[in-house]
Amino acid sequence: MTTGLDGGRAEAVVRPLADRDEGELRRLFHSTLVMGRPLPFSLDDGGRYESMCLDWYLGSGRPQAAVVDAGGEVVGFALVCTDQAAYMRWARARAARYLTYSLRTLVHTRPRSPVAKFHRTRLRDGWVMLRSPAPPYRAHAHVNVLSHRLTRWAGSALVHHVDAECRQAGLPGWYGEINAPVGKRANALERVLGPVVHRAPNHTLSWLMGRPVERLTVARPLPVADPAP
Repeated sequence: MTTGLDGGRAEAVVRPLADRDEGELRRLFHSTLVMGRPLPFSLDDGGRYESMCLDWYLGSGRPQAAVVDAGGEVVGFALVCTDQAAYMRWARARAARYLTYSLRTLVHTRPRSPVAKFHRTRLRDGWVMLRSPAPPYRAHAHVNVLSHRLTRWAGSALVHHVDAECRQAGLPGWYGEINAPVGKRANALERVLGPVVHRAPNHTLSWLMGRPVERLTVARPLPVADPAP
């Protein structure tokens, strides 16, 4: 899947994640962590939070991952899970280890520091997620695109990539969790992806953004594939 840029002098393409992309993907993850911006402070956690968020997709889920390459610049990625049961087993074990680390950090960190606040709000969000309903499909994806002249095309192209991976796995659809200011984006997401089936407050991002932010769970039924010519 490609599109021309700059009068044909450059080309953008959605392609499988390559080993050389991993560092750029991790940098993109950090630079967009707070709704398109980086964290305003350092966690100094030895990469534990990054590991909890990325390692499954860069390990077991790696064959399904894709990036948007715009003339040699990675401007977006899709991390795809088509084995929800395997992911949940991995995630429960990793979350338990991170919970232990968070509690230990809170004991040894100044209560009013941003690091302590981050861990408290993440623990609160974890409790909210534990009480959330079962996901609507047995597949999910994280799609992330930099603010770029290709943003709209890249987002659409990555969604089609996720559709193709889920269709190949014989799945009827997938879901994504998108953070948005309360009252924003839900209608647009439903037009583009599918219905919003659950809403929950995101306490960490609400604190960091200084306004209420909610986590929207969007169900994406797979569109009917075009018939082969």
